[in-house]
Amino acid sequence: MLGILRRKKSRREAAAAQQWERLQGSARQLGPDFHIVQVAEVYQRARNGSKAYVIWTETGARQDTWFEGWVPQPGSFLLVRGSVGYGPHNDNPKVLFIGSGGVHSTAAANARSAWQRQQSRQA
Repeated sequence: MLGILRRKKSRREAAAAQQWERLQGSARQLGPDFHIVQVAEVYQRARNGSKAYVIWTETGARQDTWFEGWVPQPGSFLLVRGSVGYGPHNDNPKVLFIGSGGVHSTAAANARSAWQRQQSRQA
């Protein structure tokens, strides 16, 4: 029984690591307009979208974000294309706006750590 549980966990971990690899590969392929962010917190849901804080994986910076027509899963990683502008809801001049279709792909919250563990086991 314990062996079955370990194999299931191992398969889930491998799948999460593959999600991270696909996210990185897509980011490289799509070019500099696309970025990987992690959803830190969704703090408001509306009929036409949601407000959240994301963390840029490249810099670790936290940014207020508007997702048009979509509510992201907290903790998940997203490959996004958006623009920065004035957010009237909180008088913030640097809100990241992710329009409809601006989320290219997603990965589970444990994807990056699963990939890192996989890499260290292979080293």
